[in-house]
Amino acid sequence: MTDAPNPAAIAGRLRAGTPDEDVEAEVEAALGTLETLPDLAVTDHVAVFEGVQQRLAEVLSNVDDA
Repeated sequence: MTDAPNPAAIAGRLRAGTPDEDVEAEVEAALGTLETLPDLAVTDHVAVFEGVQQRLAEVLSNVDDA
């Protein structure tokens, strides 16, 4: 058994109507960072995308898929 999150189990929890509100809030906050893109130079976009990707990876790695 691996420690990798199981997307099917996570999706099943969400379909069951029991989303983890903390995880949802963290994802929304990470994605909200993308709203800064129009105010930044295009050359700075990569850093924003990398930061969002890193944060989403952290959130996903902390999801309990039991």
